[in-house]
Amino acid sequence: MRRNFAQILKDAKIDIKSEYQKLYSMLYDRSIQVSNTKRISAYDELSDYFLGFYFRGTCLSIEEFNDIHGFHFEKDPEPFHIENLILICEYIENMLIGYQNAQCTSGIGYLPMQQPAINVQFYLMQISQVIEKIGYMPLNQDGFVIYVEKSPAAISVAENEEIPKEISYKLISYNHHSMKGNLQEKKNIILKLAELLEAKRSELSIVDKDFSSDLFYLFNNLNLRHNNIEPSIKGKFKQAVADMSSEELEYWYDETYQMCLLAFLRLEQADRKMEFNKLKSIIESKR
Repeated sequence: MRRNFAQILKDAKIDIKSEYQKLYSMLYDRSIQVSNTKRISAYDELSDYFLGFYFRGTCLSIEEFNDIHGFHFEKDPEPFHIENLILICEYIENMLIGYQNAQCTSGIGYLPMQQPAINVQFYLMQISQVIEKIGYMPLNQDGFVIYVEKSPAAISVAENEEIPKEISYKLISYNHHSMKGNLQEKKNIILKLAELLEAKRSELSIVDKDFSSDLFYLFNNLNLRHNNIEPSIKGKFKQAVADMSSEELEYWYDETYQMCLLAFLRLEQADRKMEFNKLKSIIESKR
């Protein structure tokens, strides 16, 4: 079994909980001095300008916004997961973007023109360093910043000119923490990749017949292309798949996704091999 990402970071001596707690303190500790008698937190300042946030919808306070969208952070969450760290990074960064936007429009209505109390660039730099340190990367999703694991394979495939732009983003965002447990969305992404690979099936079989056979077996028998869990659908029903728990099925979806990436990379290597053979021929002919 592969180690998960948090285990790898632990082995690398990166304390993700410590990084989380620093960011938590930067958000909630009342350490910003705004007058001789008053100190506020970054959260207090964000709250004061929240009505100017372009993404607030109809929410009248930051507390209402947090309740609706489930943004609740604890100083010492237990059990602690890397997703806790990623979520607070995403929350602070997007709130700061809203804050900057509100600052730009202050003095034009209900928001007073004031000097920003938050050193936005310092906060963004801290988040950027944390994200880089743990091997994640930023991604823009509908105008908001999210963070996903850096996956050289996913990035390489997403940059392939044969991958449509709308799939490129989905391909990388597969690893986002919000996708965990979302079997339907993972299934949708795999089906899009399967459709692209279907057109390359003969080429992939030439590269590695067994690998190609295994991958398309998963497409056809893992409740992806066909309904393999409904007993009434004769010829398609697979008892073993119907008996799988959601967690087990998600594991195999993740494995199928990784195999899809490998399939595209192996197809690229087949093209690269032709160029390599030409180079090798030139080198060997001029000994």
